[in-house]
Amino acid sequence: MAEVRRIFPFYIDKLSLMAYSMNMKILIFLLIFMMNILAGCGSTQSVDKSKLQVAASFYPMAEFVQAVGGEHVQVTTLVPDGAEPHDWEPSPRDLTKLGHAQVFVYNGMVETWAEQALDALSERKILPVEAGKMLFARNGRQDPHVWVSPKRAMIEVERITEALCAVDAKNAAVYQRNSKEYLAKLSTLDKKLTSVAQTAPKKVFVTAHAAFGHLAADYGLRQLSVAGISAEAEPTPADMQRLIATVKREKVRYVFFETLTDPKIAALVAQETGARTAVLDPLEGLDEEGRKAGLDYLKIMEQNAANLKKALNE
Repeated sequence: MAEVRRIFPFYIDKLSLMAYSMNMKILIFLLIFMMNILAGCGSTQSVDKSKLQVAASFYPMAEFVQAVGGEHVQVTTLVPDGAEPHDWEPSPRDLTKLGHAQVFVYNGMVETWAEQALDALSERKILPVEAGKMLFARNGRQDPHVWVSPKRAMIEVERITEALCAVDAKNAAVYQRNSKEYLAKLSTLDKKLTSVAQTAPKKVFVTAHAAFGHLAADYGLRQLSVAGISAEAEPTPADMQRLIATVKREKVRYVFFETLTDPKIAALVAQETGARTAVLDPLEGLDEEGRKAGLDYLKIMEQNAANLKKALNE
């Protein structure tokens, strides 16, 4: 530890001050991370120094970076496939990966650990990009799920493009071209969802997890949810009764669940109301099956649009 203090006095002093305000588990991870550096331990992923190194917090951020950066970036996704990003915390190895990055792209709000980790790694000069910044407010509440709405996803992609161009100016023209092409695809998706919402006789849909509030607001729909903004929030019996009554009153035919969480509560609501269940994916991560099937943000959102169209027209 004396050797760690001698080489990293800035970090040790900063961590001492942070100990009272940050999660102790993260503190321990950061200390181990520093000792791993001293021991010569690094990331198991091979770093291609010819490419811009970008760390992305979880799946949609990584896909947006890859779409813009193309072959000129090496993207490291911190939250692994199948993991729930709201609950995930970085391991020492993950912090080592972040330490290798030149740019760190994160959504904001979901990654409660991000600012603490960046603060402790401040001397590494990582450019932080909070892609969802100032997009979270909705009806007096803060909702992190901005990437689920193509309208707001486009803003996130524009911010990522700006950051990559700033750090890697020699490839700026490529990034801008790639961004323009990807934004055109998001615009097509936006038009499709606009058409689905405008032509549907119903404007209400029911989800297991309140991850689609921004999408609903941006397209003139109303989301009813079994659980709250956190995927782990449990509804009370009174909440369940109110929702069941609303589903019956609104004649809702589908209750949506998602791929990374337990569908049993959505199934219970469906059972009590005579509705059916279907998937509405909040794209918080890909599972192994989705990865093998070659799914991506655009394909999953196309499926979401199709499932919403079905639910709003029956």
